[in-house]
Amino acid sequence: MKKNIFSSIRKQVVKLTTPLTSWRGVGGEALLLLALFTGCSDTWNDHYEGTPANVNEGSLWQAIQQNPNLSNFAQVIQATGYDRHLNSSQTFTVFAPTNDHFSATDAQNLISQYQQDKLTMKDEDNIVLKEFIKNHVALYNFSTSASSVDSVRLLNGKYAVLQAGEVDGVKTLTNNELYRNGVLFTVGGKLSYQPNIFEYIKKDRDLDSLANFLYNPSFYYKEFMPSLSVVDSVKDGKTVYMDSVNVQRNRLFEHLQDINDEDSTYWMVMPTNEVWKKLVDEYSQYFNYNKKVQLRDSMNYVNTRLAILQGTVFSKTYNKGVFANQSSGTTEVTDSALSEHAIQSYHIRTAKWGKEFNYYQYLNPWRTGGVFDQSNVVTCSNGMVRKATTWPINKLETFARYNIIEAESGNIWEYSKIPNPKKEGDSIQTITPDIRDVTRNSVDSLNFYDKVWSNKYMEFKVEEPSYTSHFVTYALTDVLSNIPYDIYLVTSPAIAHDPNASSFERRPVKLRCTLYYPDEDGKSKNERLVSAESTTLDKIDYIKLNSGSQYADGFVFPTSNFDLDEESPSFKLKIETRVSSSEFNKSHSRTMRIDCILLVPHGTLDLSDPNVVKMTPHGDYNGLNLRSWTMKR
Repeated sequence: MKKNIFSSIRKQVVKLTTPLTSWRGVGGEALLLLALFTGCSDTWNDHYEGTPANVNEGSLWQAIQQNPNLSNFAQVIQATGYDRHLNSSQTFTVFAPTNDHFSATDAQNLISQYQQDKLTMKDEDNIVLKEFIKNHVALYNFSTSASSVDSVRLLNGKYAVLQAGEVDGVKTLTNNELYRNGVLFTVGGKLSYQPNIFEYIKKDRDLDSLANFLYNPSFYYKEFMPSLSVVDSVKDGKTVYMDSVNVQRNRLFEHLQDINDEDSTYWMVMPTNEVWKKLVDEYSQYFNYNKKVQLRDSMNYVNTRLAILQGTVFSKTYNKGVFANQSSGTTEVTDSALSEHAIQSYHIRTAKWGKEFNYYQYLNPWRTGGVFDQSNVVTCSNGMVRKATTWPINKLETFARYNIIEAESGNIWEYSKIPNPKKEGDSIQTITPDIRDVTRNSVDSLNFYDKVWSNKYMEFKVEEPSYTSHFVTYALTDVLSNIPYDIYLVTSPAIAHDPNASSFERRPVKLRCTLYYPDEDGKSKNERLVSAESTTLDKIDYIKLNSGSQYADGFVFPTSNFDLDEESPSFKLKIETRVSSSEFNKSHSRTMRIDCILLVPHGTLDLSDPNVVKMTPHGDYNGLNLRSWTMKR
C-alpha cells in the first residue's frame, strides 16, 4: 500500500510512549545572495596566525575592557562569561554599543535577566545571550570600506548588513579596529533583534496553541552546528568548544517548510488561539481512526493539526507578484497565491489534477475574505506573520480534496479466482488486467482523449468464459471520516482505445459494487451500493454509487484510513460483473473497462449536462464564494 507525505511524522509518533493528546522583516533572499558572494569580507589573510603591521595590541576583550566608553557593554560581556570567548584565539567581529547609546541601567537589566534565566534554562536558550550578546558578535574578521556591502552572519544566526558608516541601519562610530583575535566596531545603538517566524510564534500569547504544537518536544529538536560554534581547544584529537551553537530544527518542517530558515523569505498565515480551537474541534472528526489502529489518538492529534497548517506558508520565490500587489477587487481574479504545499509547476499540477484543481493555491488572495485578508501582520527576520482571527482557507482547497483511485494504479487488491484443474491447491484468475491508452481521434464521436482520466483505463479481459461472474477489488486509500462523499465508478468505452472495435467488444457490461470499511470498533462493514448497473454503449459513464435515498447527501464513513500504511486494506470497493448467460448471448459483455474510482466531497461533481462533466472541487465558484458544509457526527 502507498505511503503519503505524513508517513515520516507517523513513524515519529509510533515511537512515543504517551499519547500526544496529553501535550499541551523581509528580504532574506537578498541577504543570502550577499552572503554567497561576499561571505567573510576579509582584508586580512591571517585570521589565526601572524601579526599584521596594523594590528593593535591585545585581544578584543582587552580592547573593550580598556575603553571607558564601552564600560556598560563590558559589564554584560563579563557577567555572561563572554569575556573568555573574546579573549581566546578564536576570531570575531564585535559591534559594541557605546555608553551614550547603552546605559548602565540597560546593562544591569540585561545582567539581572541573564542570571534569572540561567536558573531555568541552558545558555543556548538564554535570551540575553541569544538576543543581545550573540546579536553583536560574528565569527571571523569583517571590515568595511566606502564601496563594500557585506552580509554578516551573527553568532545567533541572524544576518546584519555591514556597509560604509553603518551596520544594520545603526551608525558605526569607529570602524575596522583590528586586534589579535578580530575586529572591533563601536556603534551608536543596539542592533535590533528580530525573531524569525518560528521564534515569533513562541513570543505571541495569541499563538500559544500553535506554539504548543510546533514546539512539542517529540518534533522539536536542536542540531549542533560546528561551523558556527566557538572553538576552545583540541584535546586528544577532538575539538573542544567553549560555545556550542545549536540550530533549532523541527520534523514538522518537512511538511510545512522550514520557517526557521534565515536565508529565505516566507509569509505564514497563523490561526489565533480561538480560531485554532474551532478548527481542531471540527477537523479532528475527519481523522477518526478505528479502535484497532495503533496509537489512533496520536495520529488524530498530528493529522488534524497538519490539516490546518499545510497550505499556510508562502515563499516569496513563487509569489513575487502577489506579495508586491497588495490590492485587488473583491471579486475579480487578478492572481493566485501558491503555498509551499502546492505543486509549484503549472504543467505538473495540471497533468496530475487538471486545471480545475488548485489545491493549496488561492485565487485573488487580497480580496475580502482572501488568504491574505489580515490586518494584524508582524515583520520577522525571515518574512511575515499574518495573524488570522477568522480562517481564510476553505478545507475544500486543501485536505478535503478529490480522492482519485486510478484503475491502472497499484491499488488493485484481488481478482476473482477459480480452482486450477491442473494443479491441486492452486487457483487461477478469471480475468486479466490490461492498461489501455486512449487514442486521439479527429472524429468527435470517437475522440475520448482528455475525457478519460489520465488518458488511460484498465481493461479486464475474461480468461474463463464459462465462469459467469468476475470481480476486481480496489483498495481505497486516504479516506476521511465524517465527510459526505459522492462515490463514482468511472468506466470507459472500448472505442476510446480502439475506434475500430467490433460490435461485440463495444457491448455494455452490468456491474455490481460493494463497499467495505471498518466501524469504530474495527469490525468490517459492507454496503451493496449498486446491484446491477449497466454501462452505456460508446459512452464514458460516471456511475454514482451512493444513489440511494439514504445516501442522497453523500456517503459518510465513520472512520478514516488517512496515512495508514496497511498490509491488508480496510477500505475496499469490489466491482463485479452481473451478466446472465442470456444477456451475454444477446446484448452484454463481461469485459470491464474501468477508468477510475472517485470519492469527491458531496456536490462538487456536476453531471447535469451529459456532454460535459463539470468539476468544482473547491465548491461553487460564484463570485469566489466557496461552498461550505458541516458534518454530522
